[in-house]
Amino acid sequence: MSRRLTAPATAPIGASKLPPPRFGHWPWILVAILLTAVCGWWVSQTLGEKEPIIVGILHARSGPTAPQERLLFDAEVLALEEINRTGGLLGRRVLWVVADGGNDGTSFARQAERLIRYDRADVLIGCCSATSRRAVVTVVEANNHLLVHPSRHEGFEESPNVVSMGPLPNQQIAPAVAWCRETMSARRIFMVGTDDPWSRSAGAFLGDQLAGINASIVGEEYLPVGSLDVAPTIEAIITSNPDVVFSLLAGESAAALLRQLREAGVRPADLPVMIFSVSDDELRRMPPEDVTGNYVVAGYFPGNERTADQTFVRAFRTRYGNDRPTLEQAMAEGAVRLWAEAVREAGTADVAIVRSTIRHQTLPSPEGVIAVDPENRHAWRNLSVGRIRPDGQIDTLWSTRGPTRPTPFPATRSRAEWGQFMASLQREKALRRTAAPSEPRPGIAP
Repeated sequence: MSRRLTAPATAPIGASKLPPPRFGHWPWILVAILLTAVCGWWVSQTLGEKEPIIVGILHARSGPTAPQERLLFDAEVLALEEINRTGGLLGRRVLWVVADGGNDGTSFARQAERLIRYDRADVLIGCCSATSRRAVVTVVEANNHLLVHPSRHEGFEESPNVVSMGPLPNQQIAPAVAWCRETMSARRIFMVGTDDPWSRSAGAFLGDQLAGINASIVGEEYLPVGSLDVAPTIEAIITSNPDVVFSLLAGESAAALLRQLREAGVRPADLPVMIFSVSDDELRRMPPEDVTGNYVVAGYFPGNERTADQTFVRAFRTRYGNDRPTLEQAMAEGAVRLWAEAVREAGTADVAIVRSTIRHQTLPSPEGVIAVDPENRHAWRNLSVGRIRPDGQIDTLWSTRGPTRPTPFPATRSRAEWGQFMASLQREKALRRTAAPSEPRPGIAP
């Protein structure tokens, strides 16, 4: 039978004592362990690298919009490189993951999902076309994430998960109409654009605006993306005898329109063209005789940047050797900087918190101060009208006195009516996909 032995509280006198327990060195061991942990943490925070902030860049790297989106991509990367060069954000490096959205909305949505779920992006920056943006909006809303959209916007959309930097029709079309009416006494306008939601929406807004001032659209043409078949459009312009042509075409389509107008004997002095979508780079590649004397509508014109901020202009010249960066490049660079300022103000890259702080951001830019409207999350934008000179430069003729408030749902129609309008565009697009090329439907561009 075993017994449990316990040491007496006090050993009897004369009994041999066990050596005392050696606890005296343990406090020092604990202190050493604690100091090692603290030093390790300090080194990792000071000399090591904190967890980076991830930016997902989402653009079409192939397809018809790729050249335009490449300009946006270059500017976004330039801005991110500058952020890292000056210390990063919140003491953390910024890394970016690039995704190719391809040619359709489904691909864009799939890539947005990957950036959010697998690459753990803290923000998505990108999209150019309305189709790609609307597909990605569905994804960021489902994931309660954030998209900063740097390009122009057709409107009729608001989302707590999207901040849009580009101008709306009320910030481009409306001021241009007012200037044409006051300067040219123009009352008859011919609209030509691409068969996409932005041009179609601008045409609808223009028609509403002109009806309110006893003016009218005397013709509308919407060409397939990249189309060079502008001969029927030239004939329609000459036949309708407008006071001014509003061109929302871009790239080679715009070049073909201006060239064939000149070849048909139509001169800017008699029938000027207001150009809304062509960059200064594209204008420089066009023959001077095709463009001289026509007008450009944009936020600012290279060489005429407001003195508030020319940092981007200098940086872009240094990096890409381009002495005249385009407005859309400035918008893309501004999208990155706007998000970065929201992160700094929030003190975190957490998406939910940044979505709140970004609603109140303002940003100096080459065109002036750009501010996010806290209600609809679109940007207040400035606008200028300029005339193209023979050397390709643009003389500023007029500018808004301050930024114009974004109105994604113009008051000319109710929200429900604008919703019906967008739904009709989608139905027409579906019909065009199923219609035989030899049997175009009336009123629907092929």
